[in-house]
Amino acid sequence: MAQESEKDQKTEEATPRRREDSREKGEVAMSQELVAALMMCAGFGAFAIGGPPLATRLGSLVAGIAGSLGELGTTTLTEPAAAAMLREMMASAAEFLLVLLLPVMGVGLVVGYGQIGFRVSPKAVAPDLSKLDPMKGLKRLFGLRAVVRTGLSAAKIMAIAASVVTVAVLHLPEIIQVGVSELGPLLAAMGQIVIRSALAGLAAMVLLSVLDLLFQRYQHDRDMRMTKEEVKEEHKTTEGDPHVKARVRSLQRAAAQQRMMSDVPDATVVVTNPDHYAVALSYPRDAAGEPLLGAPRVVAKGADFLAQKIKEIARESGVPTYEDVPLARSLYAQVEIGDEIPGDLYSAVAAVLNYVYSLRGSAALA
Repeated sequence: MAQESEKDQKTEEATPRRREDSREKGEVAMSQELVAALMMCAGFGAFAIGGPPLATRLGSLVAGIAGSLGELGTTTLTEPAAAAMLREMMASAAEFLLVLLLPVMGVGLVVGYGQIGFRVSPKAVAPDLSKLDPMKGLKRLFGLRAVVRTGLSAAKIMAIAASVVTVAVLHLPEIIQVGVSELGPLLAAMGQIVIRSALAGLAAMVLLSVLDLLFQRYQHDRDMRMTKEEVKEEHKTTEGDPHVKARVRSLQRAAAQQRMMSDVPDATVVVTNPDHYAVALSYPRDAAGEPLLGAPRVVAKGADFLAQKIKEIARESGVPTYEDVPLARSLYAQVEIGDEIPGDLYSAVAAVLNYVYSLRGSAALA
């Protein structure tokens, strides 16, 4: 009951990290039935295409050996001659096996890796003592996956048998006529019936293997599901604790504001809203009055409480303030701290700077 309750709580789709960890352990949705069915199809196709010429060559070899038995029986068979005969027989047999095995192995690799992709997973082959747990073994033996595999095997046997019987019944008149035929037509007719029966059985196997593939993927996705708590814990592990991240961001903002406030006393002017926004601009000049920067730069900005703080520091430091509602809003919205003002604000900022410089000039004359 506890296990069923835990499964009911797994309502969330598996995260990419959960799927990656599962893949590292070798837990993938793979249908061995599909691999076996398509390998058998490849073997049947290879035998149908390459079998007849190879069988003809083997038959010629056997016939040649049988024809030379009379001569071999009257002469002494030397070791080189025996070795040559053996090599010829082994070469023909190896060629026959390669024609059958290479397509089968190639299709097996393509279908197997086509389902899961190629990847080396050391965790999948590492020793795992939990696999020796008898309780887990019993669960695997009597679990849903085992029941489906048993049912699929039984269905495969019945489907193949039904396919063969169906083909035989459909060709029953031909089978009856074969009984009174000569050996050549008899073998040809029986071969046709066997081939058709095999094709029907292979079609049934492929269909069942496709169903097995769909079930394996469904079962794998179901096993990969996570509870909401697992998703939260994984998020904390990968992204960090939200409370800690919020604290770090708060400290970063405080440090940035502190650095920003330390630049306000060196500003040239503070443009205000007047109550909601304040933007400190810096445009220093050398002793000859030439600007040191290409364009004025924003060194601090703030809204509401922070704006009042900037204006307070400006008053204490003797930095002039200039009230311009549209300009203050534009600077606050468009320019980040440390950036130069855009070209469309040059005229408005130039008017502010001229006002500031005129104040400084008046102060100097006084």
